[in-house]
Amino acid sequence: MSSTFASTLGLLLCLAPAVVHAVEVVRPLWARWVVNWVLPFFAPGLPRPSKALTHDDQIAMLDAALDAAPKDKAPAGADYIFLILFEQRQGSLAFIAVAVGVLYGLSLPMADRHALHLVFGTMAALFALVNANHAGVPGLGHHPRVSHNGRNVGILFALFWAAAAILNYIGFNT
Repeated sequence: MSSTFASTLGLLLCLAPAVVHAVEVVRPLWARWVVNWVLPFFAPGLPRPSKALTHDDQIAMLDAALDAAPKDKAPAGADYIFLILFEQRQGSLAFIAVAVGVLYGLSLPMADRHALHLVFGTMAALFALVNANHAGVPGLGHHPRVSHNGRNVGILFALFWAAAAILNYIGFNT
């Protein structure tokens, strides 16, 4: 594999989060499309409309979380729910920014891609560690509610992001 091919592939793999999550900047609750139509494959299984969350289901779940907060802490509970959705939108914006960087980087000669490979290689390595953690490997924090499908996603994407990190490392060292 040539270093140019490794560099290009390393950059292209970093487009994945934007492809999946960019629309959530407009509507953070559209993450349900990933939950409904992508994650079931990790069960393994097929998506079923009868099991799919609706917008109304999501609002009911958020309302239930708000209702679960102690009454004297209701404002903090409301802020927590706001923050979850706010972070969803900011994450989408960050993925869009990564995509812009990738597309720009693809237009650069190899000698000028180093800074992008450093940033995206670091991102990919950290994503690999977080996904490995979701798969059950200790380290880099603790997610208190990893679902069965989330664990399976962690297994697959730990490998995906490790490959992206390695390819970006190769691109960085050329």
